[in-house]
Amino acid sequence: MKYDEDVRARSYQFRDDYVAATPPWYRGELHLGFTLLFTGGVIGYCFTQLHAPTLAEWMAVIPLFLFGNWAEWAAHRYVLHRPTKHFSMIYKRHCAVHHRFFTHVTLEYKGQRHWRALLFPPFAPVAFVLAAVPFALFIGYVFSRNAGYIALLTMAAYYLMYEGLHTLSHVTDSPLLDRVPFVNTVRRLHVTHHDPELMATQNFNLTFPICDTLFGTRRDAPRTAREPLARRP
Repeated sequence: MKYDEDVRARSYQFRDDYVAATPPWYRGELHLGFTLLFTGGVIGYCFTQLHAPTLAEWMAVIPLFLFGNWAEWAAHRYVLHRPTKHFSMIYKRHCAVHHRFFTHVTLEYKGQRHWRALLFPPFAPVAFVLAAVPFALFIGYVFSRNAGYIALLTMAAYYLMYEGLHTLSHVTDSPLLDRVPFVNTVRRLHVTHHDPELMATQNFNLTFPICDTLFGTRRDAPRTAREPLARRP
């Protein structure tokens, strides 16, 4: 299709320019490592602060998970894909970088320098956790100390799950991942989301497509949707 060929050509040209402009000191391994160590450290610290948590306190994970799913959907739809006065930098980074670097026909990444366009910037997990702290403190004050730490733990784990599933969605030519239940669905939906004509209206959940289904923004794709994702010669 000419549309796909034009999208592929523009994407690869942008990739060349973006990688060429990447500072020589950038290392994708350090970028990824910081994300894993910081979020993993928060999760581990919260676990060490728990003292005989009850089943009722652990049940708080369910509403927190559902809230996280809505927040993921709403932020992706209304912040990352719509220009706003206070979040224009985030919008530009997502739409003008991530979605130009990766399209439905150029979804793959090659090498650590591509991770700069794939992962959220290193400040993102820090900002996410800091934003969650007042919420966790409130839950800890209203319910219990354990509930507060479980809240923060859940939100940090949700961020890590988001990054993990998003990264797997950009792994192409993987028969194994295409057979894993749920993961293959997330990957298939993400292909559709990266179509430039659909990215602002379809498939905003990167994890469980709960809110996409509830709010009518889910658009599935055939299981063969990944087959045309040709690698660059």
